[in-house]
Amino acid sequence: MCEGIAAGWRDFTDADIDRFRLQPRIINRGNSTEREFRFLYRDKRPELPAWLGSVLAVCEWGNRDGRSLRLPRSGCLRLEAIESGGCSWMEPEPVSVPACYGMARGVWYPVRQGLRGVLVRDERGDDHLYVLIQPASHYYNVMTRSEWMPVLIDETI
Repeated sequence: MCEGIAAGWRDFTDADIDRFRLQPRIINRGNSTEREFRFLYRDKRPELPAWLGSVLAVCEWGNRDGRSLRLPRSGCLRLEAIESGGCSWMEPEPVSVPACYGMARGVWYPVRQGLRGVLVRDERGDDHLYVLIQPASHYYNVMTRSEWMPVLIDETI
């Protein structure tokens, strides 16, 4: 699955940092001087950044707290369900999630291009972002002990 991402400092302008109140998400990874923004599904209010065409947004990640009675109570949707039309009732819009690292079961791994996701709207019209997942590759399964992995953009682990 996907329990967190780190997005690179360069993915955000100063205006984005102020507009989305990202200052508390700033981290330095290990000895690196490169700053990142950490987004975790376990956060009090989970959020994820996403490119909606050429516009960057930060949206609620899934529907963990069940505020929407209509949407799935998770942060991920299966790619197969989207491609087969099984989720067409949600009218999902494809998005790109900027990420330089992903995290599953406490294991951080590098990501080159980001993750694929979908944006859906709840019954109040509020945006919710879901990360797309697919069956885990053997390597990903061994690395994270997870049966499912996020769909990466132009990359396979």
